[in-house]
Amino acid sequence: MSQRSSEVKVAVTGVTFDTPLILASGYMTETPGFFLKSIKRGCGCASMVTRSLKKNPRGEVTSPRYYVSHGADYMLNAEWGNEHPWTRWRDEWVDQVAETGKPLILSLSGRNTAECAELVSIFDTLPVSAFEINVSCSHSGHIHGNLNVNIGHVSELIKAIRPNTKKPIWIKLGYSSFLVDMALEAEKHGADAIVATNSIGPGLIIDTASTKPVLGIKGGCGGVTGKAIFPIALQCVWTLRQALSIPVVASGGVSNSDETLQMLMAGASAVQLYTEPALRGPKVFSEIMKGLKEYCSAHSINITDIIGQSLKWADSNHSFTAAPPIVVEADCTGCGLCAPSCAFGAIRFKRQGKGQKSIAVIQDNCNTCNACVGVCPESCIIHEHQNGRDLQ
Repeated sequence: MSQRSSEVKVAVTGVTFDTPLILASGYMTETPGFFLKSIKRGCGCASMVTRSLKKNPRGEVTSPRYYVSHGADYMLNAEWGNEHPWTRWRDEWVDQVAETGKPLILSLSGRNTAECAELVSIFDTLPVSAFEINVSCSHSGHIHGNLNVNIGHVSELIKAIRPNTKKPIWIKLGYSSFLVDMALEAEKHGADAIVATNSIGPGLIIDTASTKPVLGIKGGCGGVTGKAIFPIALQCVWTLRQALSIPVVASGGVSNSDETLQMLMAGASAVQLYTEPALRGPKVFSEIMKGLKEYCSAHSINITDIIGQSLKWADSNHSFTAAPPIVVEADCTGCGLCAPSCAFGAIRFKRQGKGQKSIAVIQDNCNTCNACVGVCPESCIIHEHQNGRDLQ
């Protein structure tokens, strides 16, 4: 592998990361432990984002705080307060992370402006690479007021923080119809990057056996994270990148290298992960980096060459005609799962020969909805955009 094709470093707001992967803020990053384990499993070249800190942490943490769908397609989380005082970061944990040689992005709650500004001033003298200010917690906002749609709060918050540090300030925003307006306001008043998106929601799941909400937080609602929110988070990055001149750091539903590539192609300068490593452990980072390096090697490019690659299509016209999906006959097992997905009866099966397997055939009444492409378990039905594949 050439030196060029193996380069996976990125720089965001003057902070250099050995990989584009960042461990996002949440309960498992309230202490350095998970990050230190992740170093050994592929996150050693990434930075850590700490748990949001408060000077007076809530003494109790809700339980259950997580609910994971049976297919692990999404998670509800109700992370609430800290189990450890913020002083542990000031007195020992910041230095402990700094000893690894990796950047530390310190995540602080932006709900209380004065308190947040004071904490920034305190940590500004320590080896912190940048500050991430969270104004986007979906379940906390549901209870205490939705800061993720409060444009005035964002401007006042940054005005209070900016004089206390020359280090980069990242503003973490949640999905809403005001996302771009919020981000532009943050940029206007001195934010150096936008992180999007936080958990989406709030969402609710009820246990039908007990009739109770599954989470322990008041009201039972939690932020929705994980694979289910990936398309929304990707669109947020795509839209923000076109509106802003400052970098965008992606967050939301990323679970593999292909989704990481999509975030980078949409314009993200780096990609945060939380739910997937929370459910599967630190090995997620090594799996994703393996895929990223293979992609870079195959295309003889650096990671940075991928960033924003898809933005050239942002203003492309609607397409009203397209070629029908293609069946890769050599891979088709004749399982028949594609047929029920076709509402127009455009899929039939033919036998290749006596004693041979049946294969799917796309008929002329196909309207190119591509539902069959999505349900094929062998990925042997492909659409015309997958044009790099050998169909022989």
